[in-house]
Amino acid sequence: MVIYLLFGLFLFFSQRSMLYYPDNQDFESCERFSDYQKINFNGTRLYYKQGSPDNVIVYYHGNAGSACDRGYFKSFFEQSNSSIIFVEYTGYSNDSIKPSRDLILQDVKNVHSFVKENSFKNIVVYGQSIGSGAASHHAFIGDVNSLILVGSFSSLEDVVRSKYIIYPASILLREKYDNAKWLQDFDGNIIMFHGDGDQAIPYKFSQKLFNEIPTEKKEYVLIEGKGHNDIWNAPIFREKLIEFINRVQI
Repeated sequence: MVIYLLFGLFLFFSQRSMLYYPDNQDFESCERFSDYQKINFNGTRLYYKQGSPDNVIVYYHGNAGSACDRGYFKSFFEQSNSSIIFVEYTGYSNDSIKPSRDLILQDVKNVHSFVKENSFKNIVVYGQSIGSGAASHHAFIGDVNSLILVGSFSSLEDVVRSKYIIYPASILLREKYDNAKWLQDFDGNIIMFHGDGDQAIPYKFSQKLFNEIPTEKKEYVLIEGKGHNDIWNAPIFREKLIEFINRVQI
């Protein structure tokens, strides 16, 4: 019983360090985004490329590394000639603050304000892993036409419950991302990708989310032989992603 309680306390107080894995990449010196504007908007840092004045794609990355690491996605998005925003979370890159759900959701609010100030009419939001929580919250705030979710989940509580079955996840978890709740009224276009070999977030959790989203304009793509971090290099992922972006931003 003592060991059970001590480990439970460890999980409770250490969950942020267990959930977020930022690196020390310097935001301003990221070479992968040397052709993008580096913007600090109300405390939230953005890599921004101005393209179409009407269409924008917003990218929220996963829990490890930095937005700079995701420079390889530029080529997918730039084919659409949309304006593009890669969001760097507070607490990531060369930031002395430690990341948290509250800070990331504040980043989402700031990005929403940036998009609104620039008067974009057609907004596509992409979120991967923990970034699916940021993307879902962006849709919850409003003004999102289309969503792309990769390696997502119904709620982080569901995932934690499956990994620590002997602990009450509802009490243990402070960093709550409830995608199913945030998307319960979403009626836009959505495509969801998941690898059938994903061990970090098993695909049953994104399937649960997919089933709970009310919109009829939704598609689920389960990719065989791919895990949590290598799904992007599957040909079907690239084909479906580009086709979806081109279709919803006509």
